[in-house]
Amino acid sequence: MNRIEEALTALRTKPLKSTTFERVQILHALQHKYDGQPQPLRFGNVLYDFFDQVSTPVEPHDIIVGRHVDKPLNAEEEAFFQSFLKDPKNLYRTTLYETGHCTLDWQWLIQYGLQGLKERASAGIPNAKDNEHAIFLQGAVRVYDALINFARRYAEAAQKAGLTEAANALFSLTCNAPQTFREGLQLIWLINLVDDSYLTLNPTLTQGRLDIFLLPLYEADLKAGRLTEDSALEIITDFYCKHNLIMGRGEHQMGDVTNTTCFERILNFDAPQYLPLAGTDKAGRPVVNALTYLFSRAITPGMKNPIPVIRYFKGMDTAYPDLWNILMEKSLQSCSMMIYNDDDIKSGLILAGVEPEDAADYEHFACNWCSPGPNSQWMSSAPRANHFLPNMPEDIRKKLQVPYIRTRCPNGWPAEFVNVMHELNNKPNPPTSIEDFYDLFFQYFREFITMKIDNLVLELELRQQHPAAMLTLGDCINHWSIERAECKNATAKYHFQIQTFCGIATLVDCFAAVDQLLFIDHSATLSELVAAVDANYKGYEKLLALCRKAEKFGSDGALTNGHAERIARISLQICRELGAEALRKHKLFLMPSLQGDTWHLKMGAICGATPNGRLAGEPFTQSSRPANGSCKKGLTAMFSSLLHLPFAEYTSGSLNLDVQPQNFAGEEGRALFGKLLGSYFNRGGLHVQVTCVSVDDLKDAQIHPENHRDLLVRVTGYSGVFVDMGEVIQNDVIARMNP
Repeated sequence: MNRIEEALTALRTKPLKSTTFERVQILHALQHKYDGQPQPLRFGNVLYDFFDQVSTPVEPHDIIVGRHVDKPLNAEEEAFFQSFLKDPKNLYRTTLYETGHCTLDWQWLIQYGLQGLKERASAGIPNAKDNEHAIFLQGAVRVYDALINFARRYAEAAQKAGLTEAANALFSLTCNAPQTFREGLQLIWLINLVDDSYLTLNPTLTQGRLDIFLLPLYEADLKAGRLTEDSALEIITDFYCKHNLIMGRGEHQMGDVTNTTCFERILNFDAPQYLPLAGTDKAGRPVVNALTYLFSRAITPGMKNPIPVIRYFKGMDTAYPDLWNILMEKSLQSCSMMIYNDDDIKSGLILAGVEPEDAADYEHFACNWCSPGPNSQWMSSAPRANHFLPNMPEDIRKKLQVPYIRTRCPNGWPAEFVNVMHELNNKPNPPTSIEDFYDLFFQYFREFITMKIDNLVLELELRQQHPAAMLTLGDCINHWSIERAECKNATAKYHFQIQTFCGIATLVDCFAAVDQLLFIDHSATLSELVAAVDANYKGYEKLLALCRKAEKFGSDGALTNGHAERIARISLQICRELGAEALRKHKLFLMPSLQGDTWHLKMGAICGATPNGRLAGEPFTQSSRPANGSCKKGLTAMFSSLLHLPFAEYTSGSLNLDVQPQNFAGEEGRALFGKLLGSYFNRGGLHVQVTCVSVDDLKDAQIHPENHRDLLVRVTGYSGVFVDMGEVIQNDVIARMNP
């Protein structure tokens, strides 16, 4: 079995309950060994002991070395595993705080290596501002020792297995910064393995701009004759394969213990890992080089990770046609990848409060969300304020339990619009125009954003009371943290929270339907519409038909295009206006996004009917997508509608673009698809991720899953093996095939 077959087989056939049980056993044995030590020292010491014991498996075809051991559990092992999870004193709850949903400072790591980072941390200890900061750095030094020892142990295992080149690379990394391209990727993978397999539940760790960071090593290897283009491609392919070997089975947002591996068993089981490619530099110049091509060529159909995030810049399709053809071919093979508009993201970040130089180095840190890079901190990432202050008053703890990335109303913004309808209907005088709906809806929106920002400021101030009291792996691979001897969760250059507009097209359609029926056509009254919505349209079939007939976003109609732009601009302005003081005082800001993950399903399931003709329990629209069946004039009209959204003011968002293979078959079809996407991005389109799978195959896969284990589809910011997904997600993917 070759390395690609091995990776694909693991993704498709690994036992559902496979568990990294060795991890649990070692951590349980270490649970009380370092009790009483400050967390940074305890963290470092536990890591050293753990990586001095954990297995170092290798296989004869390994180029990049580093695997974990997982297996199904017998009854006795399962009982032990369950008791570990329930134990409030297990090390994940007291010591091994998470790094996830971020990008590490990979360029810094490659520049100095593990030994160099250790020396930099050690040098800061004598000059630390107080004992707490000194302990922070002492803990970091111990973490570097743990990583160096782990690399040495893996080098010895590779040497014993006869993998001389792999062993030499690892031995070198125990003493030096990477000297070759292979060593650079090996070091990056070693840190990935440590975090993704052993430390962080749902790591979602971004790899950084490797086509930039590793280019000097690659070029030096070529010049010295140590490497060829083909051998570099083989190294990259093995790097990709390793990401898939450490995954589990199933889908993490809508799956459960009955149909997924779950993160507790394999920490990385369905976590997407991102690899930004191409884009522009700080001066706005294109960044496309030999490694961009190689990392793109290595994208393999059927693999879930890493997910290349193509940073598209205006004219990239025609300036680099060979690269664009590769990417279009991979897209139409339903490969796990996505394309973002570089100019939009940088513009959105700058408007949010990020300095232009930092905006140019943005990264992709989670399901379709971008961040200002390694010196930034997502407020939702653990450890939270309650870890910094374990004796936090209960009233404050409850105050901080805000649905940070969602809405004031638990069942979504469309449900909030229905609340507006009810309130206006109860007023003595009926509304005279759609302006009354705008005024009240955005009064609610303003109240929610005010509360959200106030709570974010409170939490950040609590974290900052003890900025050096906690250490994570992410701090150890970040120059910002080590130079200041402070946890990035407390004192990052930028702290941010997502403000997502889940179901925006459903909301647009609600505004448009009310506007059309009440104030343009005068075909209904507000009281009639409220009664119909409350009754889930039972007994109001004629009104339901009118609601469904009303213009829908995605048809490129003036009414919905106008409402879409207005809703977007008002909400964006409120976020910036209310966040101005937090930005000035704390470098804390909201990042407006059109990414909704699978909340269109979760919120839709608990929301009643809405005035656009949607029935109770039906899904909202996903992320920036129009409603299924709304784009009757084709993809070009859908793109035209979407371009009325001010994409250059958002910091992220997603568009699942689902196409049928027969519509873009052969070289001619690929060229047509490339022109379609190129035109969309050149006009300002924000994001696209493609699923190109026959709807008939998807339906057959629900009946005969054994015949379709190779079907990979986009979910939100990640891809899923279709037959391993729950029925709700499967049905949603099939419904998307009719835009």
